[in-house]
Amino acid sequence: MNPTHSDLLGPSLPIPVYHAMERWHPERIHAVALYCSDGRWGEAFDEFCHRHLQLPRYDRLALPGGPGWLAGSAEDAGGHVDFLVRAHELERVVLITHYGCAWYGQRLQRSPDECLAAQAEDVQAAATVLHDRFPELRVEAYLAMRRHDWVTFHRLELG
Repeated sequence: MNPTHSDLLGPSLPIPVYHAMERWHPERIHAVALYCSDGRWGEAFDEFCHRHLQLPRYDRLALPGGPGWLAGSAEDAGGHVDFLVRAHELERVVLITHYGCAWYGQRLQRSPDECLAAQAEDVQAAATVLHDRFPELRVEAYLAMRRHDWVTFHRLELG
């Protein structure tokens, strides 16, 4: 007797509420993008990673402040990053910070322009943490800027 689709699912499930048009892809891309969780930027981040960086189906790590999370609590973040690098066989990390990040504005009590230097420092610190833990990783960093409704991406030099 051939197993039915429901037999392969394991436990009894309710009727699906949605069928995705996109199929599951078993191949890993070996890259993760770490950026802010502000959903207003999400589509632009995806477009940048897909079209410019040529990273289809990249892993995503979205947290308030983006790379600042890794820079500010390297010890706490270490276990999560270790897991991702090993389990997802990462070779490339893309760090993206964005102009007007509310996490920085609230933490620093400064304007978006005044927060840029701290954001750049945190991106550098995050890259250093990654290089120290995983020298084989390719790490790159970008600043997403907004002018009215348009988003541009600018490479940040890592030292």
